[in-house]
Amino acid sequence: MGLSHGCPGSEGQGLRVPGNYIKRIACGGRHSAVITDAGALLTFGWGLYGQCGQGSTDDELSPTCVSSLLGIRIESVAAGLWHTVCISADGDVYAFGGNQFGQLGTGAEQAETLPRLLDAPSLENMHVKVVSCGARHTAVVTGDSKVFCWGWNKYGQLGLGDVIDRNIPSQVSMDGHVLTNVACGWWHTLLLAESPT
Repeated sequence: MGLSHGCPGSEGQGLRVPGNYIKRIACGGRHSAVITDAGALLTFGWGLYGQCGQGSTDDELSPTCVSSLLGIRIESVAAGLWHTVCISADGDVYAFGGNQFGQLGTGAEQAETLPRLLDAPSLENMHVKVVSCGARHTAVVTGDSKVFCWGWNKYGQLGLGDVIDRNIPSQVSMDGHVLTNVACGWWHTLLLAESPT
């Protein structure tokens, strides 16, 4: 994939995308996202819910830079059925796209067509390291081994001991375990933990 175009210029002309190669990839239901080695996020595919983060619900037929995140180094990205969530080098979480089940974690159920910084009190002073998206839920792991989940919870996939949807990041209790990774399936979640010492 060439990186010569994709970030809109002030007059609608393409500018060079920051970076030389793609270092991270993610696929959602009908959209995809990639991150360059310089931390630029590009998205493409179906845009009906704003999951491409371009400020519209238009489809993106080729990789297009998410210009509202330029200047913020993106380190990780995950994509769900209709939403996208990314993490900056500073450990901040940005979410956009469909939000019918609270999967963006914004505290509302309104779709976001531009990346929205999650300012949830539960994530305050947390440095998020890992993100994964299920069909309609999201999970993150912080640098200090805490796990937060939010979104659709019909099958208990948030790990909170119930089947109630959450529209804000909610901490999963895993006392005594050092959590290092998370992966979401469409309707379930898997955590990787080091054995307690």
